[in-house]
Amino acid sequence: NVVSCVSMPRLLDHLIVLDFEATCDDVNPKAPQEIIEFPSVLLSAHTFEVVAEFESFVRPVHHPVLTPFCRELTGIEQAHVDGAPLFADVFAAHQAWLTQHGLPLEPGADGLPYAFVTCGDWDLKTMLPAQLQACDEVPNEPPAPYRQWINVKHPFRAATKQKRGATGMPHMLEKLGLELEGRHHRGIDDCRNIARLVRALAQQGSTFEITGALPALAPV
Repeated sequence: NVVSCVSMPRLLDHLIVLDFEATCDDVNPKAPQEIIEFPSVLLSAHTFEVVAEFESFVRPVHHPVLTPFCRELTGIEQAHVDGAPLFADVFAAHQAWLTQHGLPLEPGADGLPYAFVTCGDWDLKTMLPAQLQACDEVPNEPPAPYRQWINVKHPFRAATKQKRGATGMPHMLEKLGLELEGRHHRGIDDCRNIARLVRALAQQGSTFEITGALPALAPV
């Protein structure tokens, strides 16, 4: 079902679902944690249909060998990351992908005409800043588009009147009558499922506003 005439604040034309996968362990997690999958699904903010996808594995450098726990959780194998580009190259490719789809990297007078959508705050509040700090080939601060986001849990709670309790992605899908597709904790599959959540919420009349942001950068 195509959704039309859904009110969007700040004249957003697109939403970009983002869900990182990163190095991890259940017993002895090592710092710094590093992104190993960088996926995105680009949605029209008018029809909520998928416009394009981006996905790349990322080769970790501080702790290049994935733990058995990480491989089991994500389904990402050692060979996937061993042959992958480094983070700096993937991050540059992601920004090039944005511009290829007409999405500016610098905000205009009315801000940016798109926003990232995440399941929780971790991806852009915690993981991306930590990854940038751990990588010498990129600026330490996230660029403007990556400094604010929409946590899909907020419109979900508003739509379902759920004040507390489980808001993991599988639970939210089930609550909205959707089945989990693909593999949970595989980044591109999670992005596709979050995109389906967004579409289902839009069909119920939800709107999507910025829910989280990093502190403003000091003037240069």
